[in-house]
Amino acid sequence: MAVMDEQLTNASIDQSQSELESYLLESAMVNQEQLSVAKRMQARQEGPLLMILLQLSFIDLKQFSGLLDWIPQSAQANVNSFPEAS
Repeated sequence: MAVMDEQLTNASIDQSQSELESYLLESAMVNQEQLSVAKRMQARQEGPLLMILLQLSFIDLKQFSGLLDWIPQSAQANVNSFPEAS
């Protein structure tokens, strides 16, 4: 049962990320090249896309904050669990 719950959560996060990526591109907050760089880094670090975009300075704190309000709660929990950089 726990495996099924995890799979559903992962599917929800994947869908949320796809929606976020579309929004970022459509709003011209980032371009395709920036998004590609961030996604490659995300694959290596296994961190939330928003945190990586912020870390790379592709978005600023104001944009980050606004996007946190936009993303669904399930994906937000993933962002909040991301370890802080030292």
